[in-house]
Amino acid sequence: MRQLRRLHSYRASDPIDEDLRGWNYHSPPIKPRAYLSLSVADVAYRYCDSKRDVYLRKVLKMKGEQTPSLTLGQQVHELIALISRDVTRLLAQGLPAYEVLEVINKKRYNTAFNPFLEKFKKAFAFYLLSDASDSSGFIPLISEFRVDGTPLGLSPRLSADAISQLSMVVEVKVANYQDFHKLALAGYALALESAFELPVDFGALIYVNGINEKYPEIRTEAHYLSTDLRKEFIDARDEVIDMLLEEKDPGLASNCQSSCPFYSYCRR
Repeated sequence: MRQLRRLHSYRASDPIDEDLRGWNYHSPPIKPRAYLSLSVADVAYRYCDSKRDVYLRKVLKMKGEQTPSLTLGQQVHELIALISRDVTRLLAQGLPAYEVLEVINKKRYNTAFNPFLEKFKKAFAFYLLSDASDSSGFIPLISEFRVDGTPLGLSPRLSADAISQLSMVVEVKVANYQDFHKLALAGYALALESAFELPVDFGALIYVNGINEKYPEIRTEAHYLSTDLRKEFIDARDEVIDMLLEEKDPGLASNCQSSCPFYSYCRR
């Protein structure tokens, strides 16, 4: 999370428009046209560039297939939550970082039958504990943080992958970088601001890759959740709301991803 330090200068030179804080959910542009309980992924992600996946889920009430990539992503997220809690607890008990790492490495997290997950367990624990030796100290992450997104037209059961000190939102992606990933950070920041009336100006994307390699790669990208990024999320939300209110099938994406839960349905 050390990358966040350089973002303070961005905030100083480009301050966030107060009208685009989540606590202004009672008035435009934050106030939604309709309250459809959208997930942040429904709005931000563009793996399906026509948004047909959202139409199939929300209008036709379809459930997609559980693909291997979705399963792995869920397993990684569950493992991150467990390790984050254990690391925070053990450090709070006074154990030095190297002993915490030994405890985590020996602990079983239902990873024994998946070599990648077993390696990721060790890599992520080391990743977290690397901050413990930094001069700023270890910053605990609150994993799977629940927040009510209803005031923004979002789901009442939003779950951010993690937050840190209620001032930074964290998302984990078991995928390659996509520019729209940072939109999810803006969405969660707006929801947190609407719920707690505290500014959330920064976010971090943690990328997990190396599934087919000898060792997992964990990389962090920090982002300033600027006025422009917030506008982009709100505009995307309003476009999805309009599509769903019209109940008109937007058609196939220009490039369907085989990992999409609705790939078989759309390409049958």
